Amino acid sequence: MRKIGIIALVLGVAVPAAAQPMDTYGMGSRSVALAGAVTADVEDGSANYYNPAGIVRDGRLHIQLGWFGAAHDMYLNEHSSAIDPTHGVLLGLNVPGRVDDFRFGFGLGVHLNDQRVSRTRTLPRARPRWEMYDNRPHRAYLSTHVAIQPIEWLRIGGGIAFLSYSANQLRIRGTLNALQPQRSTLEHELSGELITIRYPQVGIQIGPLEGFDFGVTYRGEFALDNKLEAQVGTTDGNPVNETTIVAGNIAINGYFYLLTQSVNAYVPHQVSFAASWQPIPELRIGVELTWLMWSLYISPIGTSRVILDIDVPPELQDTITVPDRIPDLNPEPANFQDRVVPRIGVEVTPYRSADLAFQARAGYFYENSPVPAQTTFTNLVDTDRHTWSLGFGVDLLGLRPLLPGFLSIDAHVAYSWLPERAMVKDSPIDPVGDYVAWGHMVAGGLSLEAGFD
Repeated sequence: MRKIGIIALVLGVAVPAAAQPMDTYGMGSRSVALAGAVTADVEDGSANYYNPAGIVRDGRLHIQLGWFGAAHDMYLNEHSSAIDPTHGVLLGLNVPGRVDDFRFGFGLGVHLNDQRVSRTRTLPRARPRWEMYDNRPHRAYLSTHVAIQPIEWLRIGGGIAFLSYSANQLRIRGTLNALQPQRSTLEHELSGELITIRYPQVGIQIGPLEGFDFGVTYRGEFALDNKLEAQVGTTDGNPVNETTIVAGNIAINGYFYLLTQSVNAYVPHQVSFAASWQPIPELRIGVELTWLMWSLYISPIGTSRVILDIDVPPELQDTITVPDRIPDLNPEPANFQDRVVPRIGVEVTPYRSADLAFQARAGYFYENSPVPAQTTFTNLVDTDRHTWSLGFGVDLLGLRPLLPGFLSIDAHVAYSWLPERAMVKDSPIDPVGDYVAWGHMVAGGLSLEAGFD
């Protein structure tokens, strides 16, 4: 038998990697309208993403249900990249408890795309793709947390978030008739395994002075790994498992093995530092800096390997030439850089009575792209991102005895501008060539939250 090692998928492919949808669109209309600058004082259901310490902040039971949607208008040169829109539902639940003066709480956060639970799309290695937006929105998010308030001005929370990845195997055996395909007898066996991964989220909130709050949140790194193994035939010598190609009176036994393994979603370590100031009851200003450790990014250009063993019949030795082994395809470093994302959010309450309150909100954040210039064969497309957000909220406070608490209705809209970025290749004969990336995104949503005293 002669053996060949051929580069993965023979083709060289990559899976677009990305993070979770909250990193792109946020969670909860109030928090998104404030550009995510809420780590210091968040207390609604979105605390399950922004800062789990906020679960215990006001000592109330919170039940939040919301809907979100986003549309993408992105281009390479003048050609649309056709990034899919995304929309879905979110759920936030904060359940308080108390033992004497010691307060504690439990939280649950869910972010579910209503089109699909998850998506993985494999693309040719050299094809340009929007690294942060292609697969990023198409994931489900689940988190559970616990929080405590040991003293009046200190809250501490933590928990875990869940995602999953897949490992699949395909085996084919039998006879392939090259001249009469209808006489082929092939059997296949496909098995798959869904493997859950967990990563930590912890946070604190401190309110040492009247009108001032501070917060810190850490979200752990995770990488979703996709693995596919495919075998045609066997190497165990058992004729039952052999795969044979038949052409007339000639029978060729062979074995084919394919392995592809790559990262299709990645979230870096994140640390957010935040402060909020309420100089008067009607005004709240929040600022925040989030450190994203993109330098640890795992490239989506993964490992691939092909092995082909062919038992070449003597009469075909001069006809079939088996090439020398070609090296396997190994991951290429992405060389991303760490980034700090600044955020600011302002909330004004122009009207409040015993039965009704109205809030207006605005926010802005800036993400400097961590992706380096794509001067060689890779094409991980990204640009900087400026995002402006607006929103409003209405609190219904006089619902007793129907509801012993409040009912909040919140809405938001956000616009993101991705300015032009030119990718200039080192080689004048690069198969893709130079291109300019740019685009826009529009997102919006509604949230309904009930709070019980």
